Amino acid sequence: MRSCVRSLLAVVVCCAILPVPGAPQQQPTPGAFDAEAASRLLLQLGEALQGHSQKQFLELFDLDKMKGGALFKQQINSFFSQTDSIRVHLNLGDTSLEVDKANLAVEAEMEGTPRNGGAPWRRNERLNFVVANTGTSWKVVDLQPRSFFSPP
Repeated sequence: MRSCVRSLLAVVVCCAILPVPGAPQQQPTPGAFDAEAASRLLLQLGEALQGHSQKQFLELFDLDKMKGGALFKQQINSFFSQTDSIRVHLNLGDTSLEVDKANLAVEAEMEGTPRNGGAPWRRNERLNFVVANTGTSWKVVDLQPRSFFSPP
């Protein structure tokens, strides 16, 4: 009898753990935004820029929640289309956390080479990012000054 109860209990536990085919799966929620999450986001931004991946770069932004998101997307399209190579250094400075948002101050240095063969350019600026929890990840919902990512 005990063996039967144990077997039944094992089946119930397995059924509770295994997903039901066709059932909607709950998306994982991102952890708290901390220095590690901020560093990871900055690393992804830097890799997207240096890898010249416009798609990867824009995926780190929530353009629907971003004021002027469509205009920012056009600006980034122009920036990538006019820039041949990009080198960037992003250093996290101050951070402040709210319930579902974080503010990041980032010391940024970027060097680029234009596609038209013009002279290389360099920018140094303090960027302010606002990052929000989208439910499945943390994404940038504001960036100032946006001119940092304007074509030269």
